[in-house]
Amino acid sequence: MDSAARIPTNLLTGFLGAGKTTSVLHLLSAKPANEQWAVLVNEFGDVGIDQALIEGDSPEDLAIQEVGGGCFCCTTAMNLPVVLHLLLSGRKVDRLLIETSGLGHPAGILDLLRQDHADKLEPRATVGLVTPSDLRSPGMVDENLIFRQQVELADVLLLNQVDRAKPGEEEAFRLWAGGLFPAKVHVDAIERGRIEPAWLDLVVERPHRLVGFRQVADVVGQGVLPKPEARPEPCKPVRFASPQAGGMWACGWVFHAEDRFDEGSLLQLLGQSRWVRLKGVFHTVDCWMSVNRSAGGMDLRESCHRRDSRLEIFAADEMDWAWVERELLGCLDRFD
Repeated sequence: MDSAARIPTNLLTGFLGAGKTTSVLHLLSAKPANEQWAVLVNEFGDVGIDQALIEGDSPEDLAIQEVGGGCFCCTTAMNLPVVLHLLLSGRKVDRLLIETSGLGHPAGILDLLRQDHADKLEPRATVGLVTPSDLRSPGMVDENLIFRQQVELADVLLLNQVDRAKPGEEEAFRLWAGGLFPAKVHVDAIERGRIEPAWLDLVVERPHRLVGFRQVADVVGQGVLPKPEARPEPCKPVRFASPQAGGMWACGWVFHAEDRFDEGSLLQLLGQSRWVRLKGVFHTVDCWMSVNRSAGGMDLRESCHRRDSRLEIFAADEMDWAWVERELLGCLDRFD
């Protein structure tokens, strides 16, 4: 279905107390006057606090529905089609905001929207909120699985409540966020949930970028590979190589989110000894997977990134990157 006929849809994620509802209210107050927006709230509990707050501070014609009792990518998944029908039918909706549960699995929600509702909804930027208290909490960044999933999924990552940050914490956030892989489309700090409405469409408006690994940035001589001029299409990735520096060659690829890789073939290619370092995230037949290879071996993990598949490779010898790309395309699963 033509994207112009589908409803732009944004997920707003963040851990408990990140300020998601406040951010929704700010976005509603800043929306274009001629547009009608709808809000879907996913509460973990059964008491609809967030819906009541949004309804109390929003225009009377706002369409809002709530799904309580658990994350609707799993425990309440059967309710989602019904709720979306109630929310969207019989009215003009120019944008749908989905406030996810602070304890939910946001990647599963995005998967459901793409798989079962692609005819009606067009996912745009996923906005993730973190707070200074999140970053101070022992083990939150490295050990809390839900927090890590929310950060991975976010296209736009924001430090909310920056007015409560201690000296140096905003700079530490930007340094941490800037080193995440895959790179975020936008990183910023805000007060009181003041999200810029323009950020909701950054995934569509801005080209993708690849960021070199911190571990080899000094060797390669540059930390950022050039921005591509084009966007990937199914089976037509965007490739961009970095000039040789310090005895290292680097190249990166961005594949369309619909491209799915055969995991066995992919890992056989990435496991070759010719690569000094590589890092990537891939949409495989069964899941989304991150791959991190260094001298210490290859680490495989499930990933919540959903924007695209991408890979960066560093090699000690000059490479035929066109050959590497053909090999990567040969790993695509072509039998849906």
